[in-house]
Amino acid sequence: MEALNAAEGVEENKTMLWWRTLSGFATLNIILWVVLLFTVDSSKPYIWWQLIFSGIFTFVCAFRSYFPRICLERYCLFDSFFSSIVLGRFLATIAEVSFAFQVALFIHEMGAATGILWVQNLFFPIILLLAIAQIFCWASVFTLNHLGHAIEESIWAFTFTLVGVSMAFCLHRLDGLWYNVVLSGTIACSLYVLFMVTVDIPMYVKRLKEGKLKSDQSMDLWNGFIDALTRRVTVRDWKTWRPEVAWLSGYFTFGVWISLLMVYLERA
Repeated sequence: MEALNAAEGVEENKTMLWWRTLSGFATLNIILWVVLLFTVDSSKPYIWWQLIFSGIFTFVCAFRSYFPRICLERYCLFDSFFSSIVLGRFLATIAEVSFAFQVALFIHEMGAATGILWVQNLFFPIILLLAIAQIFCWASVFTLNHLGHAIEESIWAFTFTLVGVSMAFCLHRLDGLWYNVVLSGTIACSLYVLFMVTVDIPMYVKRLKEGKLKSDQSMDLWNGFIDALTRRVTVRDWKTWRPEVAWLSGYFTFGVWISLLMVYLERA
């Protein structure tokens, strides 16, 4: 029994070490955003809107780092109202739509600078696609069906395929800082889409299949909403959190840094 308790303690320590590291990066990211607030020229509308949307994204990602959760399973690290599945998903929706606006603004600016009209016209499709992705995410959270998550992540992968292709088309018409950023962005989009199609989407498809094999019961939207609002299961076992670590860590660090970088860029 003592050996079992010791093993459980080691597993919990791994989880809490990861959480502390993630929280540390979250605090650093808030500091970086505050530095931007006082150093960029926010009198320019483009930078002002980037700053606002980035602030929303940064602070929400920090909140989600401090109170991580696994939505469908209702798992969390702390049994607190702040770990509410509905609260976390509501804030995440606002943050991800804000990030969509950031990306759309950036792509529109890049299209205007290079004179490529179809790139400029991606502004609304980017926002619309990532807003639709939120609907599928909410559907999964309420119904406990991973199909919605698989579709959501597929939409994100498709959207950033468009973003990456648009960047590649604009590269030859850019120079200086914008050339370096767009080149890096093209590579980042390629790596992100590769991760999504080889790791993230298959993970949700696997969970969907496992749920069917175990005959997991789904919920209707109303009962699913009540369940997500009220049920929380405190879990600190590393085996539970390990599958989430890759995407949560990348999302709340690299994702935020990309958001902050878009504020820093001057108009092309």
